[in-house]
Amino acid sequence: MELNGNPMLLQQGDASRTPLFLIHDSSGAVFNYFKLEPLGRPVYVIYNPWFRNTEKWEGGTMLFVNKYIELIKSVKHRGDILVGGWSLGGQLGIDIGRVLAKDKRSRLRVSGVVMVDTLYPYWGPPETVHADLSADVVLGACPPDMREEMVRCMKWTKEDCHDWTLRNWKENKDQLDGIEAEEPPPTVFIHATEYIPLGDLETGAVAMFDQFRKAKNGWDFFPHQNFMVAVWEIPTHHFGLFEKGIVR
Repeated sequence: MELNGNPMLLQQGDASRTPLFLIHDSSGAVFNYFKLEPLGRPVYVIYNPWFRNTEKWEGGTMLFVNKYIELIKSVKHRGDILVGGWSLGGQLGIDIGRVLAKDKRSRLRVSGVVMVDTLYPYWGPPETVHADLSADVVLGACPPDMREEMVRCMKWTKEDCHDWTLRNWKENKDQLDGIEAEEPPPTVFIHATEYIPLGDLETGAVAMFDQFRKAKNGWDFFPHQNFMVAVWEIPTHHFGLFEKGIVR
């Protein structure tokens, strides 16, 4: 993935407004953010710097969190910022906010998180059967030479998210330590209300992305229940959010 800088300034906007840092989804890519209409503020995108790795990175989701704080500070070292993104990006935004809030020496503060249909990374017990999704639905119109890397990144980040869920599981809230015990910054949740269209399925199985769609994508399992200050419901499915005229 060759972009001009990481973070890359996607929209210049009004420099007096709080900048927004949009983080990649589980594929590691940021192409969908290029479809956004002007948001009126500086908007940066952060892609997965280990996108081309042929061996899995070590460090789990906290590797990304700490690296992205470093990247953000390279362009904005003090003041308020907004962080988040589509799918995995919103989850990483939560932990970036929690880490910065614990760092009493930091002059950078996350004043809000934007979760664009982010899933709480729990997809049911091991025996849960999910409907298959075609690669065309999941990967969209990505360049053919990047498909292998995107599939690999999605597999590895799913493994990392399993560990994140175990640390943040609602039943474990009395045993949380470190950043998991910290309340996330105020969060706006953009929630797709429709299921991914899969046709007629005899089993009634739904896609992994829709397993807990009626429970705020599973965020009802999160031990911090009051971090969402607004929920914006959008009448589309997870992969339809960046179609023209949907998310602006």
